[in-house]
Amino acid sequence: ILGMKGRVHLSHQFRDHLPLAIMPLGTGNDLSRQYNWGTQFQKYMTKESMILAVENADLMGLDRWRCLIMPTSTLGEDEKKYIPQILLEKNSTHLDPNSERQKSVRSSLTTMKELADILHDEGKDSKKSNKFVTEANRPSNEYFDGLFCNYFSLGFDATVLFEFHKERLKHPEKFTSSMRNKLVYVEKSPFGIRTPKLRKRVEIYVNNDEGDLVRLKIPKDTRAIILLNIQNYAAGNHLASKGRPDDGLIEVIFVSNLVRMVNSAIVGPVMPFVLFKVRAQTNRVCIRTKCPMHCQVDGEPWLQGEAVVQVKFHTRNAILKKSSTAMNCGCVSGSDDAVIS
Repeated sequence: ILGMKGRVHLSHQFRDHLPLAIMPLGTGNDLSRQYNWGTQFQKYMTKESMILAVENADLMGLDRWRCLIMPTSTLGEDEKKYIPQILLEKNSTHLDPNSERQKSVRSSLTTMKELADILHDEGKDSKKSNKFVTEANRPSNEYFDGLFCNYFSLGFDATVLFEFHKERLKHPEKFTSSMRNKLVYVEKSPFGIRTPKLRKRVEIYVNNDEGDLVRLKIPKDTRAIILLNIQNYAAGNHLASKGRPDDGLIEVIFVSNLVRMVNSAIVGPVMPFVLFKVRAQTNRVCIRTKCPMHCQVDGEPWLQGEAVVQVKFHTRNAILKKSSTAMNCGCVSGSDDAVIS
């Protein structure tokens, strides 16, 4: 940050924030991996060479996504009628000039009908149970409206992370280094094997090229749905070959089980055909959960009750990549409170 201060002042390019260099102080450090700042903290990062690296870094873009969660299990039918209107609240999604997929939006009445169908199409074969819900683990039924940069997921990977998080709260003395943290994560991985399949418990809709909200078919063996903005996931694993963190699109992938994910992470870099198929690249995703499900955003897990979840492009911020001295990040935002123009 200090290294960029003079350059930012001279360029008059930024209004509300300075571009950041990410120092890898956590366990997975996916964002720092994405922008070449390292996989874990090293002593040299406290020395002058780190400041010089920041001064000479490339200026890049990083998309930010708005995550809106509307609980449905605690709402009456009259209250549910307002959910489509809230989900359609105007933001910058349809005003991204860099995305070729942005088309004219259809009438709000038609789109609101689609969202209403998401709420009321129960389906006769819906299963509304999750064995991980106990008296000690009660699902959240709170309204949430926030931003994320890296990824969102629900299913077995979030379950493992949730168990990891509980252990960290209960026994913080175990978590003294990145390596020990990863060992605890491996210890909790069997929880991911026992998670339920999602096909009858979740519905997912995405915007297509024309801006229409269409339903994606979830494969029968799917146990996790992951929305990727960056290409590093769960400590640097590459799950798919498509996508960029600055294209205004998020990648949707379906994962069958933990073994398949590990196989993709290990073999994928040298055998790309092992990577997961990207089922959609879109600027908006709507997910309806029909039973409590474990979810996580950027590594923060929770148990979510029945809800409608919307993930929508919000803005693009500047971020530094450890490389050469390029200065053009092409950062955009379509809202009136744009971060970067």
